Amino acid sequence: MSDRIVIKGARLHNLKNVSLEIPKNRLVAFTGVSGSGKSTLVFDTLHKEAQRQYIEALGMVTHAGTPPLDSIAGLSPSVSIDQHLTNRSPRSTVGTVTDVYTYLRVLFARLGHRPCPHCGRDIPPPHDLESDELDEAEGPPAGTAEGSVEAIDEVEWMPCPHCAQAVVKLDMGYFSFNKPAGACPTCTGLGVIHEPNLDAIVDPERSILDGAVHGWDSFFIQRNSGSMVAAGQHYGFHFDPALPTRELGPVQRDLLLYGVHSPQFQRHFPGVKPPDTVARGNFDGVVTNLLRRHAQHAQDADYREKMAHLMRQRVCPDCDGTRLSPAARQVTVAGRNIVDVSRESLSRIGAWVENLQAVISAKEWSIAESIVADLTRRIGRLLDVGVGYLSPDRASPTLSPGEAQRLRLAALLGSSLTGVLYVLDEPTIGLHPRDTERLIRVLAQLRDLGNSVLVIEHDLEVLAAADYLVDFGPGGGRDGGQVVAAGPPA
Repeated sequence: MSDRIVIKGARLHNLKNVSLEIPKNRLVAFTGVSGSGKSTLVFDTLHKEAQRQYIEALGMVTHAGTPPLDSIAGLSPSVSIDQHLTNRSPRSTVGTVTDVYTYLRVLFARLGHRPCPHCGRDIPPPHDLESDELDEAEGPPAGTAEGSVEAIDEVEWMPCPHCAQAVVKLDMGYFSFNKPAGACPTCTGLGVIHEPNLDAIVDPERSILDGAVHGWDSFFIQRNSGSMVAAGQHYGFHFDPALPTRELGPVQRDLLLYGVHSPQFQRHFPGVKPPDTVARGNFDGVVTNLLRRHAQHAQDADYREKMAHLMRQRVCPDCDGTRLSPAARQVTVAGRNIVDVSRESLSRIGAWVENLQAVISAKEWSIAESIVADLTRRIGRLLDVGVGYLSPDRASPTLSPGEAQRLRLAALLGSSLTGVLYVLDEPTIGLHPRDTERLIRVLAQLRDLGNSVLVIEHDLEVLAAADYLVDFGPGGGRDGGQVVAAGPPA
């Protein structure tokens, strides 16, 4: 029995008392019409019960109940690779998810050439400098500036080998758009900036008292109107909340939109100290408040979607969407910067990396060789699952479910786990037919490591390559929930 998963009397959803024996350490494909019950058996019954038993075996409390069935035996720890996007952060990219960009950051930190910000001459990688003492240079002298990097704690400095002025020593953080040292200061590494959609925020035809400001209920209308009237008294101008907002003067409009602390408003009253309380006129500004809340919830996809009609998004004008600081974009390896490389497809990056030995010095190659070997293996796994057309700078939220699933599958190829139950949901969806054979080899590789691979699939090539097939039906919904056939493809 240990070489099989044995299910008896499964009754979840439309399953009609299903009993089934599934061979372990095999590639098993489940097929059938939509709603026939295959996902209910594979994901909702088998996978969830395997997870529940494993969690309980660790002594952890789980509130998941056993799905309705008589018994199930022979389960292994289960890993689900479904089609749900697990990372919707705007800071997540194909490169960060797969670690390809991480290896590129190492490569550019070790081999990067850059112009000195003081004398303009080329600064080679530290290993090519004339003296090892240069690696231990002290921090920058007073007044030294190199963009926002200067403000980062624990920055290492080194002198330029030509002019001896202090420059930042390259490290991985220098190329990360998720760290202050590498992020574009304008967009903070997002590649886009968000601007308020004023027409959606404030109705120009209505007054503040009549509900012109989006999201203000009666309490906020009274509170904020009083605060703006008080601000006018503090600064010596009249503010009328009963006027249609299109009739407000420049001072009143700047107060409403940006608040008393903003440069837009303070230009009207230079040197005048703002009020100290809301009641006396310390008003925040509609746009200022909105932008602050939007920044605080930048990682919350649901909040971003909810607020989308109030904001306009455009490519960052300073980094042109590349996310990185100007200094990071000046560093090159073999004549290319990390932005140019990251915009290429994974397959083209693989070719560029493999050709590095021919275009860099022997000393540089001695440092790059191990990095290149690891990067080549990682890219190779991504090519095997059919995503070689993706580029590392592609945002994760824009991936299709099938692409996201195949990225997770590629990550599993780097694991040496055995005895695991892998459960996949239509991994060929959206895959070009020419890449199906590669995907089949990947699934077989997982199996040959000593794992059980269960795949819900309709692709005939995958079904023919499977060791065992289970067909559900005969129809969907009430007409399904039965095993129509089970056995080797033949």
